[in-house]
Amino acid sequence: MKLRTIALAGVTALTLTGLGSGLALAQSGPPPVASIPSLTGKSTSVKLDSGFTDALSSLQVTPAPTGSATVEDGTASFPITGGNVTVYKPGEVTPYVQGMIMHDGSGLSLTKGDTKVTLEDFVIDPGQPATLKGKVSANGATVADSVTLFDLDGSTLKPITTDASAGTATLTGTTVKLSTDAADALNKAFSTDALKGGTTVGIATIVVNLPGSDGGSGMPGAMPKGGAETGGGSTATGGVDTTLIAGGVLALAVAGGALVVVRRRAGTRS
Repeated sequence: MKLRTIALAGVTALTLTGLGSGLALAQSGPPPVASIPSLTGKSTSVKLDSGFTDALSSLQVTPAPTGSATVEDGTASFPITGGNVTVYKPGEVTPYVQGMIMHDGSGLSLTKGDTKVTLEDFVIDPGQPATLKGKVSANGATVADSVTLFDLDGSTLKPITTDASAGTATLTGTTVKLSTDAADALNKAFSTDALKGGTTVGIATIVVNLPGSDGGSGMPGAMPKGGAETGGGSTATGGVDTTLIAGGVLALAVAGGALVVVRRRAGTRS
C-alpha cells in the first residue's frame, strides 16, 4: 500500500473516532505520515540521579511516590494512562510530531517539615522544546493545574528495543532535567536557593504496549523506509523492523522527548 494511502486512512480514522481533536489536524492541511490515536501503557520510569537526590537530602527534603506511582531501588515509575501521537513529514507542519503521553493519578511528593509539595498527573509534550508538565499542589491546595516541571533531552537516547513475548517496546536514555520554573517554585516553597534549572533529575525509560497486545485499538500508520534519528542521539538501525513500527516506535520516540526525524534512503519512494 502506498504511504499516502495509509496516511489518508489514518486521518479518516482519527476523524471518525473523534480522536484527532487534540492533534491540531487541519482539514486542508497535509496528511500525517503515521499516527497512533490511542496509546496504552505500560509506564514511564526515571532512574533518579544521585546528584539530584543528594541535593534533596542536603535540604532535608524527602521524595515519595503518590497515587499509583512507585519508587524502588532509586527508580520512580509512573503508569501510562493514555495519549496519542501523530507524525507529519518534516517541514509540512510545525511541530511535525504532535500528541501527548498521559500519566493520570500518579506523581511525586517532596516534603520538608510541615511543607509538602506534590507534582502529579504528568503529561509529556513532544513540542519544541519537549517538556513534561504536571499539576502542582502545596499542602493539599492546588498551585497550578499544568506547569512545565521538567525539560526532556533526547540527545542521550539509546536504540529502541522490543519484546515480542511481552508485547512491549522500550526506549531508554532520555535525560530529564529540572525546569527553571519548577526550581524557582521549589526554592520558594522550601526557603532555599539551592535548586537550579537544568539540574539532571535522572534518565527516563518508557515502555508501551504494542497495538493489539492488550486488546487496544491503536492504529499506527506506516513510516518511510530507512533509519529514524531522534534528537542529537540516533536510533538508526539501517532497515526498519515493520513490527517495531506497528508496535509503537512513534509513541516511544515522542515519549522520549525527542523530535523524530524521518529519513528516506536515497532512491526509495513511498
